[in-house]
Amino acid sequence: MINRIIQPHSIIITGLIFLFIWFLNLIRLNMHYIDPFNNGLKNYEITDIVYAYLAGQPVEEEGAFLPIVLVHTGEPDRLAIGQLVNKLGEAGAGAIGVDVFFDGRKDAHADSVLQQSLRQTPGVVLACELHDATRSYERFTEWVGVDTFFSNHARLGYVNFPANQTKVIRLFSPQELVGEETMPAFATALLQVYAPEKAEKLLQRKRPVEHIHFTRHRTDYIHHTQENLLHNLSLEEVRSIVQDKIVLVGYIPMEGAGDPLKDRHYTPLNQSYGNKAIPDMYGLAIHANVLTMVLNGHYIRELPKWLNWIILVVFCYLNVLLIHWVYDDFNEVFHGITRGLQIVEFILLFFLISLLFYKFRLKLDFGIGILALLLAYDIIMIYESLVRKRIPVIDRIPEEIPIRRKAPLPQQEEEE
Repeated sequence: MINRIIQPHSIIITGLIFLFIWFLNLIRLNMHYIDPFNNGLKNYEITDIVYAYLAGQPVEEEGAFLPIVLVHTGEPDRLAIGQLVNKLGEAGAGAIGVDVFFDGRKDAHADSVLQQSLRQTPGVVLACELHDATRSYERFTEWVGVDTFFSNHARLGYVNFPANQTKVIRLFSPQELVGEETMPAFATALLQVYAPEKAEKLLQRKRPVEHIHFTRHRTDYIHHTQENLLHNLSLEEVRSIVQDKIVLVGYIPMEGAGDPLKDRHYTPLNQSYGNKAIPDMYGLAIHANVLTMVLNGHYIRELPKWLNWIILVVFCYLNVLLIHWVYDDFNEVFHGITRGLQIVEFILLFFLISLLFYKFRLKLDFGIGILALLLAYDIIMIYESLVRKRIPVIDRIPEEIPIRRKAPLPQQEEEE
């Protein structure tokens, strides 16, 4: 039985498949005329279909709660934002995140009101931006976007998301090194104010980046305008909305209002996952999804890299064994059977990966496995028709590993 599973030629073919995948990764093509096709593939993940299916259908998992309120500022007005921060503080907001940059000084009176509101209101987090957002280094050089006139009186959190080639926001980094100091992300800083134990649990995971578990659009959160909270509602009415909650203040208009492209990003919730034309989510809603994930403890699970690689290698090797067996025993219909097996496996893998993500939030990194399955047929054909026949040393390798049986004992021979 063992000699049927451990076959030297299948081991060699499996090695060639992974060598070819490594070579493809080494010489990635960046030709301009294939960019649309290339980027379309990069933008796509199987789990995107699960996300797209869930778009507009927030998953209410056991123990889930949403202590988050979104406030749309419109075009930033420092005087109005200062007044809003004051009112939110008086209304008992648990934490206030202002996703607006306050570069330099502008109007002296408005700046003074904003600064005073920051000094008087504890638990305010201001947004800044890390200067080097490419993640090409282990640390960033500096943060920008907020004048020290304001930042000296509030916490800071960066609003950058890890840079990527796909432009689809899937990850966030809980904290980064800026110079010699550690700076929290915008969501992490808010959690440190609102739920320190949740923030500590997030940081104790010690992951450079976390996959964001997207479950909601902005319409799934309590949503108000700055104008409404400031001028249309009394302090008691505002208290009933924001007390002991995280209030996110920034640019997040309702559907059909405002600039449709300002501070909007591609996310897996985009239902046009095959051809993402219009960014689907405002930055403030992405921060809200991060906060929802951490507060509920609904992190996306991932297998350890070593285990993931073992599964990939075993999966590839078993497919090589299967296809090799079809090649040897059903040579005349090899092509049809192999392509049929690949299609069946693609379908099964699609449903397995989707089911694991949907039910258990387990994200399988199986892209290399799918590519290995796709290449197995062609590599076997090249190996059998070209490599093996032209290299005698390889051709002399036995099909199966011979297993030596123990010689019978003399007493056994006499009995026989």
